[in-house]
Amino acid sequence: MPGRLDPRICNIHIDANTLDRDGSGRDALLDRFMALRDAGKIIIVVPDSVLGEAAHPNTPTSVRTAMHSKVYTLPVARTAGEMDLLAKVRAALRGNAQPGKHDKDAEHLFEAEKYGGGYFITNDGRVLPKRGCLDKLIGPALSIVTVEEFLDIYDRYQRDRPDPADSRRYPE
Repeated sequence: MPGRLDPRICNIHIDANTLDRDGSGRDALLDRFMALRDAGKIIIVVPDSVLGEAAHPNTPTSVRTAMHSKVYTLPVARTAGEMDLLAKVRAALRGNAQPGKHDKDAEHLFEAEKYGGGYFITNDGRVLPKRGCLDKLIGPALSIVTVEEFLDIYDRYQRDRPDPADSRRYPE
């Protein structure tokens, strides 16, 4: 847990697949996650690139509706340094795949880092195994996690530091 930001006081960026329901016990975790947001306990931010993906007709209506009811980023011009970082994130995610194959995933992570996310929550099986490599590119402030991992982190902060003003970082 060292170095992770307190999830109660930082932005939580989400991938569209975060809110996918599958009829398993994970659905109860999603209900809890959304209840935290509805109660104002966490701040969910949807990267513009995720909002665009969620507009696809095959995206479940519940996910599209949830995405549009959140705070979201807006596209802006990128600096040369930002373009370089995005290219590195794209390359890390691409691996041996065809060029362009994982560009949207790279955009999501780039936006979460750019707009000060403390967490990027995803279920993406292409992103999660590459967290170690991506952490080196996007810096220590943004943690790539599943919703299950996020709730575990939230619970630990809530248990150990009931007052979110107590500290922004977990002690080393």
